[in-house]
Amino acid sequence: MTAISSNLDFLLDPASIAIVGASDNPDKIGGRPIFYMRRHGYQGKLYPVNPQRPQVQGEKTWPTVASLPEAPDLAIVAVPGMKAVEAVDDCAALGVKAAIVISAGFSEVGPEGRAVQDDMTRRARQAGLRIVGPNSQGLANFGTGAIASFSTMFLEIEPQDGPVAVISQSGGMSAMIYGVLRQRGIGVRHMHATGNEADVTVADLARAVLADPEVRIVLLYLESLQDTAALAEAAEMARQRGVPIIAVKAGRSEAGVRAAASHTGALANEDRAVQAFFEHHGILRARDPQELARYAELFIQDAHPSGSRVVIVSNSGASCVLASDAADVAGLQIASLADTSQHRLSTVLSTFATTNNPIDITAALLSNNRLFGEVLTAIEDDPAADMFVLDIPVAGRGYDVPSFAQDAASFARRSGKPVAVVAWQEPVAQAFRAKGVPVYADEQQAMSALAAMVEHSRYMHADSSEIKPDAAIDVTLPPGGSGTLSELDSLSLLSEHGISVIPQQLCKDVESALDAWRQYGVPVVLKACSAALPHKSEYGLVALGLNTEQAIHDAISSQKATLEKMSVQYDGWIVAPLRKGLQEMMAGMNFDPIFGPVVVFGAGGKYVEATPDVAVMLPPFSAGQVMDKLRQLRIWPLLQGVRGEPAADIQAYAELVAEFSRFALGSNGRLKSVDINPVMVGHRGEGAWAVDALIERI
Repeated sequence: MTAISSNLDFLLDPASIAIVGASDNPDKIGGRPIFYMRRHGYQGKLYPVNPQRPQVQGEKTWPTVASLPEAPDLAIVAVPGMKAVEAVDDCAALGVKAAIVISAGFSEVGPEGRAVQDDMTRRARQAGLRIVGPNSQGLANFGTGAIASFSTMFLEIEPQDGPVAVISQSGGMSAMIYGVLRQRGIGVRHMHATGNEADVTVADLARAVLADPEVRIVLLYLESLQDTAALAEAAEMARQRGVPIIAVKAGRSEAGVRAAASHTGALANEDRAVQAFFEHHGILRARDPQELARYAELFIQDAHPSGSRVVIVSNSGASCVLASDAADVAGLQIASLADTSQHRLSTVLSTFATTNNPIDITAALLSNNRLFGEVLTAIEDDPAADMFVLDIPVAGRGYDVPSFAQDAASFARRSGKPVAVVAWQEPVAQAFRAKGVPVYADEQQAMSALAAMVEHSRYMHADSSEIKPDAAIDVTLPPGGSGTLSELDSLSLLSEHGISVIPQQLCKDVESALDAWRQYGVPVVLKACSAALPHKSEYGLVALGLNTEQAIHDAISSQKATLEKMSVQYDGWIVAPLRKGLQEMMAGMNFDPIFGPVVVFGAGGKYVEATPDVAVMLPPFSAGQVMDKLRQLRIWPLLQGVRGEPAADIQAYAELVAEFSRFALGSNGRLKSVDINPVMVGHRGEGAWAVDALIERI
């Protein structure tokens, strides 16, 4: 078998390209790439393959792939059905390095199509041929002119080289993202569509474009995640280069998941696990292509926020209010201006204008066009300002908009902080964009983009110092096959690996249960212990607050009768001290076939499934990161103590969950799920401890 190359330079910058199914008509799929490459200055060799014509679009043709004078770096396969499969085989036989299979009718149409696709890919791999697609719109590198794509969008909106790479599983979405970016005046260097991803994935191409020094932001559209290891590697490359990766992951809803599966023929991923993966690897998420482009317009600037405090400047008091509301919704803070800044403003603004943030320039801007620049100069070095929003709801005749745009651009360069302009009038927006200042149609869009930049900065600077170097531990399971562990075995396994659990004893009869009660010296909980009964309370197999010999005797007699009636095998009874906490929390893990162990934690108790208030993360993570997530939950104020109640020992709970993340990672795919509920959290200083647990093997 020929080695498969992981270096994809021959895809992004091929020295020679064959077009199988080449057409003389530039509006045909087989003709469009030739037209584009001739038009946009591709310097490599073109080898059109067409047995019916001696030339296409002025280029000499060859009748077959086998007749080509050399093995090109790349082949575009634009012939239908089984002819495409034959063309791929011919390319493999000739020694072509990669093939973009534009043809459809493979895994996206069902099992039979997948079988054909898998067989074609297997043969290509054996020959060392990389495949993009099938069902791919193609790849386009506007830096080199290697436009191996048939997208119509390049005719609708003229390409312009720039700092952005767009990589998508959907050809239609790649074109849409390209179009929205270009409409905002943003240049695009790479636009690649992977289709069915029989071989080359979005993650593979993300790593490839990150090797291009001209790329300063990578935008992804995903409907499924299969190659998570490669995407994690791309994210680390991006982190080291300081290049943001922003992704739209479609299929958030159940209906969306079904549509994505039918579109790509791939397995869909549970959305909370997807979000946890993105956060773990510093990939920012956008809701749709339009938001992706709005984020990109801000992120391609060279400024980065050091915090979440925003300063608002407007020539309308109403816009100041709307911008303040939008900042609050986005989770941004209104900065308190320094006294020196307010003093400078007082010398510039009208006597009736306020010097507080938000800053209302008022209608005085119409009679003094210099006022805009003077206000910006007064606040540019304010230490409380992390970012700025310049809100211009109305401008036109009488306003020197070009000067405003120049003042804003100079201000952004001098301050070194993110600056976003709000302007819904297209001529005003164009004036600012022409000077390289990001522009948004309303306050919510601007604040959302700034908040995304703050969030991404938080990802990039997440403190992982608390994570131990040996973050994963080797979890040793008790003897046995598959299935569910008993509660005692589950708690014991957790305890053996550093997780705090309630003291407990397994008792075979009344006498041993009484001995345990006397030893604890407090009221106890008595529960039947059986791996066959993961949920015992609904069968009356849990007794609380037992504090007399008779109560313990009666509880065991009652539970024994129930167990015998159910014909359930059991090990005995768990006896544990009744130790109430201040709050009931939980921690759990599910093993995802794509992402591995996924940890969930948050509010616990019997209503956790009905009213979930939980966070999801991928292990390992630190107690500090757990605390950051807890602050986002509804239960956070209760953990702090309300109406005179004491605060809970949140730090102890966070440390328990962090230790559990190491346990989850160390299970190494041998556990299907872990459910620890409740985790009792005591008053501050009392700690946190697991009371009940259920572990299920793979």
